[in-house]
Amino acid sequence: MPIDSIGALSGLPAVAPTSPTSAALPAAVVAPSLPVPAGADPASAADAVSGAQAANFGTALAGQVDALQAMQGERDTLSLQAVTGDLQDIHEATIAAAEASATMDLMVALRNTSLQAFNELMRIQA
Repeated sequence: MPIDSIGALSGLPAVAPTSPTSAALPAAVVAPSLPVPAGADPASAADAVSGAQAANFGTALAGQVDALQAMQGERDTLSLQAVTGDLQDIHEATIAAAEASATMDLMVALRNTSLQAFNELMRIQA
């Protein structure tokens, strides 16, 4: 089913439908190039960028694990308050438990996917 052009909305001109393609994007967006110092080996520059990206990923992952632990701590605190009757709004405990559970499910899926990728790499190298 083709998409019709969007008519004028609140004084805006009509816009024809387009599809995103690399031809419509500037070359810098499609294939960004990294500056390489004069006399440097481009392969070593790529390795340095790869190492920096790995460090950033590791830092981000560690931050998410810390956030998960904080969510689980909040869930435990609110659950204890709910059981002892000190919690005024039971919805807080329910929401905290759901957030912690969903985040844990995401972390387990990430771990499983990472482990599958590692095992596939080891299988390819063997």
